[in-house]
Amino acid sequence: MKTTTLQGSYPYTYLRTVLMKNKLLQREDYDKLLKMGPEEIAKFIEDLEYKQDIDALGVEFSGTDLVERALQRNLARTFKKMLAISPEELQQLIMLYQKRYDIYNIKAIIRAQFSKIPEQEVMNHQSPIMVQKKEFFDKLRSLPTIEEKMLAIPFLPDEEKRKAIDSFKNTNSLVYFENLLDRQYYSNALSQLSMVSGQAKQFKKFLLLEIDVMNLKVLLRQKKGGIDEKDIQDMIFAYGTIKKPMIDSLMKSDLDTFFKELENTDFKGIAYQQPLNLTDVELQLLIFLLKQSQKAIRQQPLSVDAIIGYMF
Repeated sequence: MKTTTLQGSYPYTYLRTVLMKNKLLQREDYDKLLKMGPEEIAKFIEDLEYKQDIDALGVEFSGTDLVERALQRNLARTFKKMLAISPEELQQLIMLYQKRYDIYNIKAIIRAQFSKIPEQEVMNHQSPIMVQKKEFFDKLRSLPTIEEKMLAIPFLPDEEKRKAIDSFKNTNSLVYFENLLDRQYYSNALSQLSMVSGQAKQFKKFLLLEIDVMNLKVLLRQKKGGIDEKDIQDMIFAYGTIKKPMIDSLMKSDLDTFFKELENTDFKGIAYQQPLNLTDVELQLLIFLLKQSQKAIRQQPLSVDAIIGYMF
């Protein structure tokens, strides 16, 4: 990625993004959806922005599968539209964000192999959003073993791939490999953003908060007993807004102290109950990130931050 200067002079792109944001479902829509079954939900969203997607997929899918595929297809079309209305320097930033869907698809393919899910079902649940070529994912699905799939990821260093394979063989778990994919994405994204001048400060902050969330999840899984302590340092590859001294302290603390120390960070208000429910805490962390994206849109409606906030 060449050095990019974002001057903030893209009113057409920003205005189109604001208009698209205004078409997103509102809280009252979700209140209605909570009372519906899958078929009713499909009909509801067909009457909104998703008619083209429901009509295109309605013959092949139904129920929950239809809703999920329609939402994914619509999102892919939306991102394609955003690229079309953006100048080159903004396109680079949008594609940098979209690369996370490549990571999602790689995980989906390898998890499916691990769980012995049929290939057609894997294809149905892949995201249509991708930066890598479709042929790459087709080839990845066709490889017969998980180890061969790991070796085929082109952007991972060979030494790291060997470590991931060793971890998988020793633990029969994909945790290390999936963490490696996340590490590589964030390392690459932060490296590329270092070459962006002008705007995108909120995007950088957002990525740092996502790294915080990833690190906190690793530490919480360690405390839950799902990760060997010797693997923690490898999995915490970088530091977001929570720096190394506090990460080291959180690693050694009991749960009460862990959440008390979080009160001194951007993550104040994250709570837990005994026994520790990881799903509940991870949901709180996701809600925190969603609020940050909404804040970016509200505070900087005519900036790159609004585009990143809308995509998230």
